[in-house]
Amino acid sequence: MFLQFYWEFPQQLRLLQSDKAHRDARNLQFTLWKAVGDELLFTCDVRCETDVYAAVRLWVATMQEYASKSLSDKLIAAGDGARLGVKGGAFIATFPGPDSESSIPRRPDIDRTGRDVVDLNNDALSGTRNPDDYLYDYFGPSIDTGFRLFHESKSRYFTLSVEVAYVLATLHVARGRRRRASDDLVLRLGAELKGVWGGRTYPVFALDLESEDHIHRAFAVFEPPRDGVARVLDLCRACYHSANWPFHVYLPEARRNSPFLLPPIDPLAGYVGQSEVDPIHDDPPRPESLDEEASPLQ
Repeated sequence: MFLQFYWEFPQQLRLLQSDKAHRDARNLQFTLWKAVGDELLFTCDVRCETDVYAAVRLWVATMQEYASKSLSDKLIAAGDGARLGVKGGAFIATFPGPDSESSIPRRPDIDRTGRDVVDLNNDALSGTRNPDDYLYDYFGPSIDTGFRLFHESKSRYFTLSVEVAYVLATLHVARGRRRRASDDLVLRLGAELKGVWGGRTYPVFALDLESEDHIHRAFAVFEPPRDGVARVLDLCRACYHSANWPFHVYLPEARRNSPFLLPPIDPLAGYVGQSEVDPIHDDPPRPESLDEEASPLQ
């Protein structure tokens, strides 16, 4: 089953990307980041709000198409009677800050110069990359949070980081041709995610993939009233512009006056590496090597 998923899901993604229903996503490049057990993680560079919307909607459509076509005829039941399904989520990471890219040497003897690791990492990331010598990865607050949010994903709820929800909500309330509706954007819950935002309650947003189900709509009348995406936008703004918010979104081709036009700050921009390594002495210095003219302790 894993092999089927590994092969057929990316194929379904590419097939839908060429469909006219997803024309906004045709120029996006989805690249496999890593496979973790039964999970596939892809990256996609986004430069404007529409890119974010198009990438999310294409990914959701791919999940739904894969579930309906590749899994519907199998209906593999787990021990507790649950059926195999597909779930997912999306987050935005921004480089070179607050998030960073890393290189991990595949061989421990790849460097013997003793140079600073930041310099070594910059060299490994620059120019033509060599996957035979290095494994390339990402780290930072957005990545940590994204993985925490994935644990909140359900087959019904496609989880979103605040940054993704913020972009989608901004497009939802936009006017004219820029508007992209997200009536299925909801606040699922507030949670204290380990290592995220200093332990403050983090809003877990999601796309309700079953929002049109007649049973769910019937249940909705008993739920607390919501003001929809406009309130989602208010909450996203409050978080994003708070003093200690650790995340950032940079979309260089965002609409004019967009909150996503501010370039990121590289936390290592002024870093000067220490490239010399003090020699290791086999024996401690002898007392007579100390300065003989030093003043005695009083």
